[in-house]
Amino acid sequence: MSTRLYRRPRGIQAAINVTSLTDIALVLLVIFMVTATFLGIEEGVDVKLPGAASASPREDVGAIMVLVAADGRVFIDLQEVSRNMLVPAFKEKARVGGRKQVVIRGDRDASYEGVFEVMDAARMSGLPDIALATQPAPTPAASGGG
Repeated sequence: MSTRLYRRPRGIQAAINVTSLTDIALVLLVIFMVTATFLGIEEGVDVKLPGAASASPREDVGAIMVLVAADGRVFIDLQEVSRNMLVPAFKEKARVGGRKQVVIRGDRDASYEGVFEVMDAARMSGLPDIALATQPAPTPAASGGG
């Protein structure tokens, strides 16, 4: 009994190595996830800041950012917080991050009482360094009297 060996013809094998493609896709996914956390603070909530002629740019890096929306909702670092939980939320942010400055970005249509409640809660939490964010007021057009 003789055995015959059958040989496969050697040719080009059609196979795609997807390992490097998967690696690139995962790296891009991580990059997008990381950069999404660094988007502007107003990306989630629409806040129209009031204008002030004396407004000047300043660095608020490391500050606790508070948004008071026109409808009265309050957000601390883009997380909505109920009014009765403001003091514990401020204390937690100060304890965990060691941050001591609060920047309040109140909508121009938000109630004065709502902004004042946030300021009061920050002070009661031991955070007396409070700044109110504004935007530069538009300069009136020079009138050419005549």
